[in-house]
Amino acid sequence: MRMIISILVLGLWPVFSASASDKWTFEEKIAITEKPVKGVFQHLEGGNRKHIAITSSYVAAAWEDDRTGDPQIYLAVKKQSENKFSTAQMVSSASEAYEPSIASVSDNRFIITWEQEGAVFARVWSNNILHDAIKLSQSSAGHATIITMGEQIYAAWREQLTREWFIKVASLTVSKNSQLKVNHIQSVETKGLQTPVLFPVLTLNAAGLGVAWEDRRAGHTRLMFSHSKDGAKHFNQPQSLNEFYSNRNEYDKGNGVTRVSMSSFAEDETIAAWMDKRRGENGYGIYGAMSSDGGASFGPNERIHSERGDKLPHYNPATAGNVAGDFVVVWDDFRNENSDIWLSSYTDDLEWSEDFSPTIASGAGEQTHPAVALDVQGNLHLIWMERAEANSPGQLWYGFGTRKTE
Repeated sequence: MRMIISILVLGLWPVFSASASDKWTFEEKIAITEKPVKGVFQHLEGGNRKHIAITSSYVAAAWEDDRTGDPQIYLAVKKQSENKFSTAQMVSSASEAYEPSIASVSDNRFIITWEQEGAVFARVWSNNILHDAIKLSQSSAGHATIITMGEQIYAAWREQLTREWFIKVASLTVSKNSQLKVNHIQSVETKGLQTPVLFPVLTLNAAGLGVAWEDRRAGHTRLMFSHSKDGAKHFNQPQSLNEFYSNRNEYDKGNGVTRVSMSSFAEDETIAAWMDKRRGENGYGIYGAMSSDGGASFGPNERIHSERGDKLPHYNPATAGNVAGDFVVVWDDFRNENSDIWLSSYTDDLEWSEDFSPTIASGAGEQTHPAVALDVQGNLHLIWMERAEANSPGQLWYGFGTRKTE
């Protein structure tokens, strides 16, 4: 319940007195991919922006690029104690593949989901081996994401059946020999929608399984969420996540929202963050909401980015949390003319910190599309895309932030 305290002072934005730089000290960045190659473009646009996962021994990164001439999914892994990633392994196996998501499971293994030729697939990596992929979807599908907690594994995606749209959630298990099995698949809503649903995300903790997505049933995009207490066998009635604003004129469809990210922290708490245009001509801001019951309900929306740079748009939020109670939100923006990576978390006063841009992920060129993970000690694992300029070939980088001691 600790995060709810900060939002009870209604009508007031908190006074920021600390920076997220007070929490982490960053080491030199490490290349994930090779130096930029003409005509090769990487993408970090997967479900929930979960492009990085960690175990006690390994760090893994998953992304999409077109080095073969077609978009494919790739994976690179490194030991926590080393400063070099492995040669990238191709995860997908068809002519086109998009939007990977990755999570860790026991015995230093990783599970990757992705879209491939209009269907959703998943497979396991262990000991430098990619095991057999399985198909999760039954019809036209995409926007896949994966989440794990202990031996619990869930995947979600959007699927279109007979011209109706569904959010699908699957319960999975992985055997000792790293083969995936589908236990069951459930639609969040039993009745399909005539309008699209996009980019479902998952959160998982002791309070259950939460799911959120972009939804257009109202005639414009809103963020909806639902929750399951019985392992994705049943979901409650969807509710609105973002506060809705529509007061500019009679034609106004409301503030645009997109690309929600959710992560669990502590025992049963959840942070959600997304891009929100409620500031009007200033473009997207980074807004969020907190849950103390695992995503079954959320408190009021909060502005996450600080006043500095507030007149400019912000993009591509990603979230991370850990069981120790730490959480963080990262994004990119152009407040210093170049696109840099920024992050924020709560201070000891339970207020959003001043935004902080790590030196390794800022400066000349463009640093965009971050993804982040927190280990149980509170150390921060960050990946992002770096380009010399907009629309030029890029390179993926990894940065490690050591949690400062009190």
